[in-house]
Amino acid sequence: MRAMRFFQTTYLLQLMTIASVFLFFMTGKELLFLIDNGGVAWQILLFGYLTAYFFTLIFFSQLDARSRYQNYKLLKDKFYEYGFDIRLLKPFVYSRCQRDAIAVAVREMRFEKDWKQFTGHLGFRWYHILPYLVIRNPNMLFTRDYWNKTLFVRTYRSKYFLW
Repeated sequence: MRAMRFFQTTYLLQLMTIASVFLFFMTGKELLFLIDNGGVAWQILLFGYLTAYFFTLIFFSQLDARSRYQNYKLLKDKFYEYGFDIRLLKPFVYSRCQRDAIAVAVREMRFEKDWKQFTGHLGFRWYHILPYLVIRNPNMLFTRDYWNKTLFVRTYRSKYFLW
């Protein structure tokens, strides 16, 4: 069950990882071909950059997936303890991946109606993928707090559910 919950809460990030692995191998193959056959320098640099980008994206998406799973466990415990409360959700609604993790906890605790009403009130739609705060303030990407909340969330041990 643990693996199933992990994939349910992080399905978008898992798809990103699969796509990144595929693109890493494709661009890496092209990079090696260009190096072996004396490709133009700008092509080698471009494919070298793309290969490195897709390689690092694999790790970033998995760190993000781990963090979203920790958010899911925390929120499920909080829902069990306090019920559905908007104040619990506000710190976790800023990215699509966070909202996906919340949606699984909400579904399991049977608060779907309240969740739909809350996200509708905030104006989130299915196509809002980029983090809301980053769109409002792009400089946030350069803060330590953003990276800690995005990729390095501490491991949460559930109090009420077996994991």
